[in-house]
Amino acid sequence: MRSLAKKHQKSDLALGRRVFLKALGAGIAAPLAFRMSNLALAEPSAAPVRLFIYFVPHGMPMEYAEPYGSPGADFLKGSTVLSALAPFGKYVNVCRGLGINGFGNHEAVAGVLTGVKDGAGADSIDHTIAQALGVEAYNLGANPYPRNQDGTGFDKNSYLIRHGGVWVRPIEDPVAAAAEMLGAVGGGQQGGGAPATDEAAFRNEALGLTERQLEKMQRALSGLTSEQRKLGVHLESVRSLKAAADRPVVNACSERPALPALDALSGKSVFEQANLRSVIDAHLEVAANAMVCGTARVVTMQNLWVNCDLPMSFTGGPGSASNYHGATSHSREPPGRKEFAAVQGWFFARLAEKLLTVLDQPDPLDPGNTVLHNSLVYVCSEIGDGADHNSDVHDVYLGNQIVHSYLPAILIGNAGGRIASRGVVDVDTDHVNMLATLGDAMGVSIKQIGARSAQPIQELKS
Repeated sequence: MRSLAKKHQKSDLALGRRVFLKALGAGIAAPLAFRMSNLALAEPSAAPVRLFIYFVPHGMPMEYAEPYGSPGADFLKGSTVLSALAPFGKYVNVCRGLGINGFGNHEAVAGVLTGVKDGAGADSIDHTIAQALGVEAYNLGANPYPRNQDGTGFDKNSYLIRHGGVWVRPIEDPVAAAAEMLGAVGGGQQGGGAPATDEAAFRNEALGLTERQLEKMQRALSGLTSEQRKLGVHLESVRSLKAAADRPVVNACSERPALPALDALSGKSVFEQANLRSVIDAHLEVAANAMVCGTARVVTMQNLWVNCDLPMSFTGGPGSASNYHGATSHSREPPGRKEFAAVQGWFFARLAEKLLTVLDQPDPLDPGNTVLHNSLVYVCSEIGDGADHNSDVHDVYLGNQIVHSYLPAILIGNAGGRIASRGVVDVDTDHVNMLATLGDAMGVSIKQIGARSAQPIQELKS
């Protein structure tokens, strides 16, 4: 055994030396050439899949979500509510026909992630998944209410997240969220398995290479199968990053990423409604960068709360002066329905700009794919349509118009290849099966939720 180990060790040394010399021959400086030789000896490992759950209350007016366009990456361009997701259409599944059976209305919020009425005897799916993976489940909240408020605003009917049998209040301050999710970046242990120092340093230094140097190095490796397979994916990642220079590029955990939205929130109260846009943007920015770095694998973000009746006229908001819960989400008249669509669409616009755009870059943990490919974003709500407060599959009557309503369920990302992108998917099933689908996408088998059996939705699997 020792002789075999020595043989492999000599082989590795020879391989590293060949790559080092070829890099020098391509005009690459010695420190970077040395990093390349190290990477040639390391198998690129499969990236961990990340899960982000995004809760938006009050459902949506389905007549402004549909009709969808023809199948393909552009199928969302005709949707008022979901149009912000159009640039990421190749990653999107809009699931029709999902319903909560046995309980409903706004109090269904307790079952959105637990799958059980009032959450009795169950934990929310984020906790279940995180426990199985041995990682932390982070919970963020954009909830502009004072902490000492009693009787109105955020109360027992607004809790979404349940861990270890206890309802959990989300982290309202993005600064605190950043400390928890990004505190290890730039030093100390990386949560969730961040890239090794050699790989991070390689990416940063290799971005300075010319296209000619990259091509020359790849040609030099073309006859060396092992090097091509290992180092080649890292070189291709650098080429992708250089080609996408207009996108936000995160420094792969070697140092704390730039967080301009978080910086812009400095000195502002997270409980003032005027700052809601800033709080949402900062939370999404922190979560996105933590997912890229690999320091957060399971994150839930709760936007507002059920029965939230704040006007959405704050700076940078959707421009609706009507009260969100009553006048806007309850409306049955065309002007009010259009306003409702604009408000719900605004939440998707924030998600697209501050989270999805950041995730749509080469994954530092899996350079051959994007972080979004290796993630799953789940957008959910407690009811299908604010007009009827239904949580099941239900026809909403709006004068002479009948709108087919169901629980909003949008999946974005491929979970590392476990979830297929099929555009509009008719699932026609109970929402506990969606929770089982989230578990399955994260590599966690869930066969029962509460007293009910559950199974992944086959139409969504690759």
